[in-house]
Amino acid sequence: MKENAVPDHGVRAPNFRKAREEAARLIKELGLKEPPVDPRKVAEYLGVSVSYYDFPEEFKNVSGYIQSQERNIIVNNDQSANRMFFTIAHELGHDVLHRDYATSNSYRVLPRNDKYEGIKPPEEVEADIFAANLLVPFPLLKKYDDFASISELARLFMVSNDVVRNQMYWMKATGNG
Repeated sequence: MKENAVPDHGVRAPNFRKAREEAARLIKELGLKEPPVDPRKVAEYLGVSVSYYDFPEEFKNVSGYIQSQERNIIVNNDQSANRMFFTIAHELGHDVLHRDYATSNSYRVLPRNDKYEGIKPPEEVEADIFAANLLVPFPLLKKYDDFASISELARLFMVSNDVVRNQMYWMKATGNG
């Protein structure tokens, strides 16, 4: 199946290309040339504030969410720095890619365990792709992937091993590696 092909289930396919391009545009505009990319600085550049809170016990599995009209990202204090960075980058993806969705009745704060009824909403997939490409942009990954291990790259970029592994796969699969 092509990258943006519409699957048979009737839900629009995520626009991977747009998510990657928007992240790359911000990396270029900000002149970011070395890891780690600090999503808080990107948020500041975009005029989005970031706030940290201790979530109640029943919401401990929520990493964060965006208050789109206020342009404020709320981050759960009870997670690792890497998870916080990814959460901020993911919510910035909502701000950049689909502010209309994030202010609509369709927007839901979802737990980080990725258990969805049916298919993961395309907006969530796009925000994940945006976050991965903002935090681990292909040009920066290329500088280090020949001599650093997955775990070393994850520490360097301040992301999980899975994010690095996925970015390495897509860098090569899209001809950027």
